[in-house]
Amino acid sequence: MLSTIEEHYPIGSKPSLHYIPYLIFISYIVSLIGAFTTVELLHRRVSGSGWRGWLQLGACSVSFGLVAIWCMHFVGNRAIILGGGESEIQLYYNATYTTVSAILPIVVIFLGLLAADRFHKNNRNATTRYVSLLICGIMCGAAVTEMHYLGNQGTTNYRLKPLPEYIVGAAAIAIGACLIAFGLFFHWSGHWMNNIWRRIIVACFLAVAVCGMHWTAAAGTHYELRGYHQGSGSARNTNVIIAVCLCLAACGLCFAMGFIKQRQEKKQRDRAKQVVLAVATFDTEGRLLVTPGGLLPCQTITRQFHQRTFDEEFNTRHPVFQWLFRVSRHWGGIVDLIPAMRDHLQHTGYLQVSTPLGNHSRDSMGTEEGDSTYSAVFRQMFCVTAQDIARSMETRLQDLGQLYEDVLTTGTLLSRTIFKDSQGRPIIASDVVAPQKDVEAGLNPVLFGRGQLLVLTRKVDKEEADRLQNIGYRFASTNQIGDHLARSMQISRQDLNGLIVRLQTYCEKRLTIPKSGTYLASFLLQPSPVMKGIDVIVSKTSPDRLPMVKFMPNDPTPRQLRLLSTFNGLTLDECLARINSRSGSVSEDEIFMEKFRNHIQELVAQVPEPALRHATFSSHQLDIAHGVRGQNEALTATLFAFCGIKEVYSQSLQSEKLQYIPLSFFKTNLRSYPGCPDHAILAQQNHKEFGSLFAVAGEPAMPASNSGAKWTSFFHSKGRAMSEVTVPTDNSSEKGLVHISETALNAPSNTGFGGIMVSQEVVISQDAGVSQIELQEMGVRSQAGVGDSEQLTMADRLLSITTSFRDPHARMLAKDHTVRR
Repeated sequence: MLSTIEEHYPIGSKPSLHYIPYLIFISYIVSLIGAFTTVELLHRRVSGSGWRGWLQLGACSVSFGLVAIWCMHFVGNRAIILGGGESEIQLYYNATYTTVSAILPIVVIFLGLLAADRFHKNNRNATTRYVSLLICGIMCGAAVTEMHYLGNQGTTNYRLKPLPEYIVGAAAIAIGACLIAFGLFFHWSGHWMNNIWRRIIVACFLAVAVCGMHWTAAAGTHYELRGYHQGSGSARNTNVIIAVCLCLAACGLCFAMGFIKQRQEKKQRDRAKQVVLAVATFDTEGRLLVTPGGLLPCQTITRQFHQRTFDEEFNTRHPVFQWLFRVSRHWGGIVDLIPAMRDHLQHTGYLQVSTPLGNHSRDSMGTEEGDSTYSAVFRQMFCVTAQDIARSMETRLQDLGQLYEDVLTTGTLLSRTIFKDSQGRPIIASDVVAPQKDVEAGLNPVLFGRGQLLVLTRKVDKEEADRLQNIGYRFASTNQIGDHLARSMQISRQDLNGLIVRLQTYCEKRLTIPKSGTYLASFLLQPSPVMKGIDVIVSKTSPDRLPMVKFMPNDPTPRQLRLLSTFNGLTLDECLARINSRSGSVSEDEIFMEKFRNHIQELVAQVPEPALRHATFSSHQLDIAHGVRGQNEALTATLFAFCGIKEVYSQSLQSEKLQYIPLSFFKTNLRSYPGCPDHAILAQQNHKEFGSLFAVAGEPAMPASNSGAKWTSFFHSKGRAMSEVTVPTDNSSEKGLVHISETALNAPSNTGFGGIMVSQEVVISQDAGVSQIELQEMGVRSQAGVGDSEQLTMADRLLSITTSFRDPHARMLAKDHTVRR
């Protein structure tokens, strides 16, 4: 048999060759699988110089070099049939060359991808980006070419003679296709347009680079026989078997990544229905920090915030949100408690240590628990979640940012029903029922949201921005990530654009409390028509301060205070009438009265509300920033205010520059300015509350679903309800503003809401008794030392003054004193 082969194919001859078509197609599929695996791994990689980023680039290099190139090469060569198909004259390979041809391209590809990842992304120099991309394309194309010819050199029974022009052409095809593929990939990736179809296109180009180079080079290669294979012909299938196994492994990896992607998308959809904490970080150029996947750094706090009553809402009026708002402005007062909070949550089962995917799992809080436990658990979960996000961003909790002033609604798109009008155009249900922009409507927009989002905002300098990019995060404009981010939050693109603008404006906002001078302010209250509390009218641009105008640069003199005291208890119109009725003599007093009138008119122009004209003037000079002056020398501004309450049925505002916010949240703002003494008091209250909670953390905890626990919780909640039923809410009506329950004074301060609700009621109760103001006390500011209880804010004192003016007896007494004066 061998002699026959030697006669037909002598040494030095060049046997004819032909190809097996289906193996050519299979070789392209093998290369496509490897290329697609490479692209998927690149898409999910973490940028930066850390070991994790290098490991992922190494995996990409192995996938491309070993599967897309090496496996394709040997599957493709198996399609080459020499002579009549006799096994003795087919292609066989040396093991050493085969191994080296598998390792060398991996190294070259890794260097090319490393150059692109290091210098192309996050580099503002266009020349550097293009050069790094050129290096990546050349090195990857060279790896394809090098592997092909090095692998062919390992042929044991043939001397391969490639033609130079085909070598150049094959290399050009490989480099050109790699440049196109990686250019498209990094361009789409940089603009977050890298969806599955675009990644398939990139993979197809990479497969074309490999296969195009391979078959071009094969067409320009002559096979000169130099020996005959001795042994079984099955040895030529060894490399093919290895290639098939590697290809199947790549397929398995693709399926695994697809499964993980589905889980991530499901988690994103679920997050739109949950209470989630996110961080919005902006750089000096106004770009937003996102993860490599184009999402905000975020984590679920809990699956659902359970309302205690049917009409309860988790919003800025809720005492829990107000506690979170204050804590985020002074993380230092809570950070040392977070390890104990984490241990307590893990011990009670609300926070599981890990899941199969390595993430913490947070259970929904059961409604069978008491109010205090419910509040404490949610606040602990918020703090622990914030700490987890800070760790993932490798930053301190104190530098993570401050809580945005609103609870955002997510998942609104999935809750909208689409109809069609008579012309067949789609109509969204929420658009149909949404109220028009009518100032007389007095209604809130209709929302169909199913999830809530709390956002911490901050702005970082260039150094911190570079550090965040080095650990894998990226800064992007709204145009780049808007659509993807809106889909993940399940809100409209228009809503997202407005949200990002508000977040950026909020994190850039500076302290709006005046530092010095005397101001004239408007303090107008609006009772809620559905008994949900009292709102106060503030400016949209500065919701943490009352509408006010600067009256004088310094404190008023004693004589000016006496003049102002004559207007105490008069409405704004009565004040203007009295000023106009005075003699027109040119004196110091008349000049001061003229100045007073001008600033009143300026305040009316700023707050064009009819209720302001009926608001009552208080000559009680108040500190805008509460606390002892010795502790806040920089904040010495004071004000006089016109105090009034709008009718409950008049919910509209005459100016688009004004808005309603809950009075309790306005007080929270006043307790949150930098340097406020209430930060230390809140920290002390938190240590007292959570310290007693952690004292029993080591005891065995019963599952929340235990029936005995339900009965125990039932009796505990009944006991709490009986003891707390006399504590008034923030407000219920105008009547509630005057008649305050005495029980509030005796209520314990260590409640489930960290003393927030009780401290508010104590404030009202203490000041509500000051209904009759003596003349000699007009203009005198009382100051108290900082103790264990929080100071009265300006809003507390104004609320007390307002309620005292609503008392007819107090109002008549004030007017009588004014007449006597």
